[in-house]
Amino acid sequence: MDLSLSNWLRLARFSVQNPRDGARRIMAMDLPMNARWAALALMAVASALLAHIVFSMAVMSDPSLAPAIPSPLSTAVLQGGVLLVTVWLVHWVGRRRGGQGTLGNAVSLVAWLQFIMLLVQVIQIVVLLLIPPLGAMIGFAAIGLLLWMMTNFVAELHGFRSLGAVFAGILVTLVALAFGLAILLILIGA
Repeated sequence: MDLSLSNWLRLARFSVQNPRDGARRIMAMDLPMNARWAALALMAVASALLAHIVFSMAVMSDPSLAPAIPSPLSTAVLQGGVLLVTVWLVHWVGRRRGGQGTLGNAVSLVAWLQFIMLLVQVIQIVVLLLIPPLGAMIGFAAIGLLLWMMTNFVAELHGFRSLGAVFAGILVTLVALAFGLAILLILIGA
């Protein structure tokens, strides 16, 4: 297996163009479980680093924001938690709906999707530096790309045929998760 950056970038581009085929290629790698979890952890750390680059850019333009910036460690822990919840939801909800996906493949696909989104974030940072108004447009496009790829990855992981039903399931899960978090925050008085 060629682990060069150029190979990963080619596979990322292929996955964006053909998400289900890209998902199949990632699952076919059949990495050991510890490598899958390590990739997920690496994506959490890389996400935190990129977030702090963006935070630094914001503080440079408005120094009053500095006290609101969390520590890199807390950002990495939060990002890791979000990725773990995503893995669990992708696996558990898909299985509850009759899917056949494994936890290991869910970990691989969530880590891979996060890698692709990190590449998009790098592009967004460069564009923000060069043409700031386009940065927000890339952000909206990234959300669309995330939902499109997540829909295809979940469908491929679990063997679902209907992308519409998978997309609806993702939206319902997100709404239920937001509702549950709101209730939890109310209960703890936050």
